[in-house]
Amino acid sequence: MDQGERMTTLLAFLVTLGVLITVHEFGHFQVARWFGVKVLRFSIGFGKPLYTKILGKDQTEFIIAAFPLGGYVKMLDERETPEVQIPEADLPRAFNRQAVWKRMAIVLAGPLSNLLLAVLIYWLLFMQGITGLKPILGEVAPGTPAAQASMKSGELIQSINGEPVQSWQDVRWMLLQRGSQASSVEVKAVNDGQEFHVHQLPLPKSDDMEQDILDRLGLVPFKPEVPAKVGEVLE
Repeated sequence: MDQGERMTTLLAFLVTLGVLITVHEFGHFQVARWFGVKVLRFSIGFGKPLYTKILGKDQTEFIIAAFPLGGYVKMLDERETPEVQIPEADLPRAFNRQAVWKRMAIVLAGPLSNLLLAVLIYWLLFMQGITGLKPILGEVAPGTPAAQASMKSGELIQSINGEPVQSWQDVRWMLLQRGSQASSVEVKAVNDGQEFHVHQLPLPKSDDMEQDILDRLGLVPFKPEVPAKVGEVLE
């Protein structure tokens, strides 16, 4: 790994960590505000402040500090500064004066925010689709169950027993599910000429769990001939 790659990796790590910390602390901050607790400081990082901004009616300090390995939300709390006299009007807004369930909600809001972030990211990734090889059939060897079902090279498998499939992973999973339930499956496919075919693919019983079910059935993924072009020559 060269210097540029190391810097890119470090930068990506810091950005990811910063996002996780910000979301975590924002969870504490937002729930505290919902319950009327006065927030004195919202800090991303520890140590010397690099950037400070005071915002809102509570004059909350928003800080980006020198060491981005954590963060914190400082709330009004009589126990933290017993020597400082808190104005009478602010006492009901102190964290220590909140009901137990409210304090628990504020504490749990951080990790729950990270959990919701993970769910959101996975949802967005799945909305974009997942990577997989299209189930296009390669060479069909004679004597295999695929050959017995008259399946041809170049056919695109579209469904198995009426269930749509988008990739070879889908085909494998569907065949594993159906293999213990039936002796054959109905495979709908379309060829290069956009002609639809329905094949009755037999599912032979086998105790050889080490061999892939696609290999046992003679279903070989299509692999186009790719020229051996050099992409980059490293020094």
